[in-house]
Amino acid sequence: MTKQLRGPVGTVILVAWLIIACIFIIFPVVYGVIGAFRSTTDIQSGIDSLLFGDLVLENFPNAWEQSSIGTQLWNSVFVTIMQTGFQFITSILAAYALVFGRIRAAGKILIVLLVPMMIPAEVTVIGNYLTVRSMGFYDTVVGVFLPYLANSFTLFLFYQAFRGFPKEIREATRLEGVGPIHFLFRFVLPLNRSVMMTAIVTSAIAAWNGYMWPLLITQSESARTIQPGIAALADEAGQDTGLVLAGLILAVIPTVLLVIFGQKYLTRGLTDGAVK
Repeated sequence: MTKQLRGPVGTVILVAWLIIACIFIIFPVVYGVIGAFRSTTDIQSGIDSLLFGDLVLENFPNAWEQSSIGTQLWNSVFVTIMQTGFQFITSILAAYALVFGRIRAAGKILIVLLVPMMIPAEVTVIGNYLTVRSMGFYDTVVGVFLPYLANSFTLFLFYQAFRGFPKEIREATRLEGVGPIHFLFRFVLPLNRSVMMTAIVTSAIAAWNGYMWPLLITQSESARTIQPGIAALADEAGQDTGLVLAGLILAVIPTVLLVIFGQKYLTRGLTDGAVK
């Protein structure tokens, strides 16, 4: 039986399974894209009306005008840039210090820094909420990214990548009198570009797709990001499914572009960061 599954029968089963999986994965995307250009009547009338209904372009301007989606998009852009940038800087400096800083307890410090990876985000929500509110950043854009200025996963990526840096080059640069900052930017980072791009893409996607925390820490529409904004748009639009799908498409475009342009770095960066 095992040999049969490894032969033509196994190939057919594998291909059939992949086709079924692709259908379940692609269908919601196709439904959202096509539905954004259809009227609510066509969407709710059946699959034929959804696929071959009249083209409607008003959903996108209506979604933009009937909600604060424009402001929320800019808020998401700002939050993504700040959160990704701070995580990038803090992770690089921490990993560099642990690998090249000649710290005796570097291993123990790393374990402490990686503990947040093992704690569910829901556990820390109340503590973060009380801290951010006491600092006066409740219902502000700053409060959305303030608890996420550092990230354990990004730190782990850079730590693993830096560990594989050739010791001979490091010793040679020391003999030449190269300082730590110069060594970091001229030697270490250029040799780990794939890991850098992986860290940027994963951090940016996580920041853009944040929902629970922005919903909790903000109250006004002008301070919220796009993900809670889409949920609010769905409540406001009611039965206007086309309008909601148009807003949803506007929200997912940046993440799709990030994956498309960063795809070639993701696999290579994760492999370099985990294997070295």
